[in-house]
Amino acid sequence: MRQSESGPAGDPARAAEILVALARRRDIPEHLPLGVNAAEGSIALDRRLLAADLAWHDVSRSADFTEPYPVEFPPDSVL
Repeated sequence: MRQSESGPAGDPARAAEILVALARRRDIPEHLPLGVNAAEGSIALDRRLLAADLAWHDVSRSADFTEPYPVEFPPDSVL
């Protein structure tokens, strides 16, 4: 397990209990990051991916025959 400044970042026993409990369920999540770092990192990535998907939505759709083409690309990001 990854260490943080205050100690271990995750409890393997808790993670195991969560996984065993999930195995007993009918409906399970497609993706379940365990631990604070994993959960926060996953949400941050999801937000970046959603923003990119929305920004490039028209370009993505323009690849189909029935959609308008060409379309404008979104502006370049300033890093």
